Amino acid sequence: MNRWIKGAAPVLSTLLLAAFLWTGCDILDVENPNNLIEDDLNNPAAAGPMANGAEAAVARALSFVYAPYSVATDEMTWVGSRDAWGQLDNGVIDFPGNEFSDQAYPYVGEARWMTDEFAKRLEAFREQGAGNSPAQMRVYLYKAIIYTTIADMFDDFTISDRTEPGPPVGPQNMGTLYDEALSAVNKALALGPTGELEAALLGMKARIVHGKAVWQKVNPVDTANPLVSAGAAEAAAALAKMDPDFRYQMVFDGGFQLANYMASEVNNRLEFTFTDTWVRRNAAGNKVEEVTYPDMIDGVVHPYLQEVIETYVAEREYSDITVVSAREMHLILAEAALAGGDMNGFTTHINNLRALDGLSPYSGQVDARQLLIESRAVNLFLQGRRLADLYRFGLRSPEWVDTAPAVTRPGTFLPITRIEIEANPLVQ
Repeated sequence: MNRWIKGAAPVLSTLLLAAFLWTGCDILDVENPNNLIEDDLNNPAAAGPMANGAEAAVARALSFVYAPYSVATDEMTWVGSRDAWGQLDNGVIDFPGNEFSDQAYPYVGEARWMTDEFAKRLEAFREQGAGNSPAQMRVYLYKAIIYTTIADMFDDFTISDRTEPGPPVGPQNMGTLYDEALSAVNKALALGPTGELEAALLGMKARIVHGKAVWQKVNPVDTANPLVSAGAAEAAAALAKMDPDFRYQMVFDGGFQLANYMASEVNNRLEFTFTDTWVRRNAAGNKVEEVTYPDMIDGVVHPYLQEVIETYVAEREYSDITVVSAREMHLILAEAALAGGDMNGFTTHINNLRALDGLSPYSGQVDARQLLIESRAVNLFLQGRRLADLYRFGLRSPEWVDTAPAVTRPGTFLPITRIEIEANPLVQ
């Protein structure tokens, strides 16, 4: 397992400060690090701390936006006291005033702005002959992650510059955010990354290409032809650089005061938890007793899902978020083969995945498409992919009510929320 993020402070006013303190108080030769101002970021010595600050901002944004997204799927269900979680759980995803999607929106916008801003600054340093390639590659990676997340999870978004409002991208144009993400990855790869950073970047490239193809299947929803073949070449290239069970994760750390908001809501506040599809819960219904979801061939509790859920519970508010993995590369390759009618290829790739958990190889025992769907559900659990899969494969959460947008308008994702609507005059 590979972990990169080391954590940083949880609010924007301290994200940069924590990043500077992490690398040394004298990094910018200031008398008091608490007096850092924006002009200090013009110093090329700030490259590493900027990368750290962007890292923490993206980690925090994911922890907030994965919460409403996951509750809106069949992965999580509302068990607490806050009605807005119940609204999401029932499939009412598009309400701009939902307090939890509204809460997440500024964090996502902040991370998007920070990665864009820091990428520009590091590009300027390089043009001046004072570049820092490792920091620049990391910032490009974080930019790719947040742009991909926005495209995956929102129906619309605004690209503003702090106090300068930007217009909505527009629902029909949200797919272009994958292009922004891909551009960032390609810029990073051009700088010659090696090791785990190269593997993470190549994995993100495959995820972005595949993700855009999936986006096209749910805008509008195409349940008649839901499979995509995009991303296969990129996934193969990524696997060649990855350890067998490589996972690139955003890591949350109490030492740097960066907690996973979603994990805290599950493990501390008990507002929502894993659905009965995956686990057996306690008598109160708000805690996991045991993981129960079986592998559809062997009938045993799926080992990877068991690991993911048990680790999530054990790590409490510091549970990590997997962004991209070798498992996802196998899934992309298996889907591409199935989409092209290549059953031998599908069998090879799905069995490469199953071998990671010591599961029996697939040899036609079950329907291939259903095996792909369930393999994606398990191996991408809590990674922000599930809602699009529910839509494109014609599935639904058992908690969705018949009148909810998730049912009446499949393909509905998170909206531009109230906080942005009220602050941005360009949002109608």
